[in-house]
Amino acid sequence: MVTFLVGATGTGKSAAAMEVARDSARAHPGETAILAMDAMQVYRGADIGTSKATAAERAEIPHGGLDLVEFGASFDVAQYLAHAAAFLREQREAGRRVIVVGGTGLYFRALTRGLCEAPQGSDELRAELGALSTEQLRERLKAVDPAMLERIDAANPRRLVRAIEVMEATGRSLREWQEETPEPLLPEFTAFWIQREKAELEARLSARVEAMFSEGWLEEVRGLVERYGAEAVRGFAGIGYREIGEAMELRGQMRSQVQLGNEGTV
Repeated sequence: MVTFLVGATGTGKSAAAMEVARDSARAHPGETAILAMDAMQVYRGADIGTSKATAAERAEIPHGGLDLVEFGASFDVAQYLAHAAAFLREQREAGRRVIVVGGTGLYFRALTRGLCEAPQGSDELRAELGALSTEQLRERLKAVDPAMLERIDAANPRRLVRAIEVMEATGRSLREWQEETPEPLLPEFTAFWIQREKAELEARLSARVEAMFSEGWLEEVRGLVERYGAEAVRGFAGIGYREIGEAMELRGQMRSQVQLGNEGTV
């Protein structure tokens, strides 16, 4: 039995999953495992800012989907599915039920609907498309695959780029590839959407950010910059990491300017 707990950031998905797993463990120790479904939690070193399960929580309840690759490394949904398949098989053999918790919609769709095997475009094509505006992308997709333009969110540049690159790289519409998608890993499941009122969610998010800084988020980002470089942190999609990294860079530049100014007055 696989149960999904999904919802927006800050709704309390992970805490709810831990509580359910703990309740189960009181009656049947070792019966439940948790699979994280978060595209940022797969990166080692990005712990506090991604609200990753702690070492103590992982020791208490088996977890999957965490710390799969080095910070800054490339990672895609196919790699996540491969990991998820192995983790689910391991838990099934151990007789455990699994709670899948997270908010990465692409991973949810891949797990429950299957993964489209359409290839990516070349780096050159992606760079070319990445330099275009949303309106220019719409016009280009309209020229090469007008039917697909009617099927996707035409305000989402990533969706537009994906549709264009598949058509231009393979000569086949993304729709055709999607229709040939293999059977999903989890065709049968139960899912719960966790919802909060807007005011409550905003208060929870504010408290969560405060807690992250108290737990050492600044130090975590500083360590990532030192180990992987400022460019890797700037390119990380996890909320807040780029902003903290840029603030650190700016502070360092200001310190250097002040120091040079002081030296100039000697």
